[in-house]
Amino acid sequence: MLGSTLSAGASLTAHSGGNLLELLEPIAAELPRVEVALANQVSGFDPRLGEHIQYILGGTAKRLRPSLALLAGGTTGGVTEEHITLAVIVELIHVATLVHDDVLDEAEMRHRLPTSNSRWGNEISVLLGDCLFAHALRLAASYSTTDVCRRVSEATNTVCSGEIVQTQHRFDLNLTLEQYLDIINMKTGALFAVSCELGAFLNGAPPNIVKRMNEFGTNLGIAYQIYDDCVDIFGQERQAGKSLGTDMKKGKLTLPFLLLLQHVGSESRQELGEMILRNGQQEQQHLLRLVLGNGVVGESLATIDTYISRARANLSALPPNVYTRTLAALTDYLSGQSRSLLKGTASA
Repeated sequence: MLGSTLSAGASLTAHSGGNLLELLEPIAAELPRVEVALANQVSGFDPRLGEHIQYILGGTAKRLRPSLALLAGGTTGGVTEEHITLAVIVELIHVATLVHDDVLDEAEMRHRLPTSNSRWGNEISVLLGDCLFAHALRLAASYSTTDVCRRVSEATNTVCSGEIVQTQHRFDLNLTLEQYLDIINMKTGALFAVSCELGAFLNGAPPNIVKRMNEFGTNLGIAYQIYDDCVDIFGQERQAGKSLGTDMKKGKLTLPFLLLLQHVGSESRQELGEMILRNGQQEQQHLLRLVLGNGVVGESLATIDTYISRARANLSALPPNVYTRTLAALTDYLSGQSRSLLKGTASA
């Protein structure tokens, strides 16, 4: 990461370059209900796990996926108790993936707090993530239709499969941009998509609207993951509130490094590959300096813009109400945060 040299904002939060809380005003009454519902889930676990579950669910997370579920509900007819439950389900799945990610990445900080693995070790953390997955699926099975549980299960499977595929491609210098985009679609796009899709489905929205909501979530999720990958390289831990630089340390080739490999000649590519494989601190710093050149920063921003534009286009068929406008404003917000990070990086 370039936290010691760059001043760009690094986290999609209410206090970095915009006011996300104000943007989410249309669901301001429902978000606290989601927090209460999440806190109430602690009682659904073995009492001996209560402290652990409360800790990992009680951080200062952005709750993006729950927000999407609520906004999709509002856009297509209104937010009901079923949407609150959906918001809890998608957040439980997301938190479970974060717990497992922190184990894999040996991360020490998440949401400005020590990670689960830092506090209790890898063994307990892996099993805590498993418990969260299982609990989310149990909640999904409580709906009167099996369609919700089926789609949640499919999305969970896709997310976990994406993590496995990414792990298989660590230090893979032959990873293509298409493969990278497929991985982040699986890792992040799938859960964004199911949050939006089911938010509309629960209101009985027409199939074409449900499909548009799914596509919106997919495109927004891909754009967000590219942004988050850039934060890991260019951000500051103090602002991001989590351990950064973990992708490079673990050999995860994200968009900026893949673009860099595309831009250099065969001899330089081999040298870069050797630096990536050696993965020492000196090599990491040299790679970061190289990423700042070669047009990589601008291309990364352009790729984010491509998926944000697709997400905006997905909203064109939706009812023109305050919730739809808020979904559009979320794309603007992500675009602004990406520019703050990457243009600040390029000028540093």
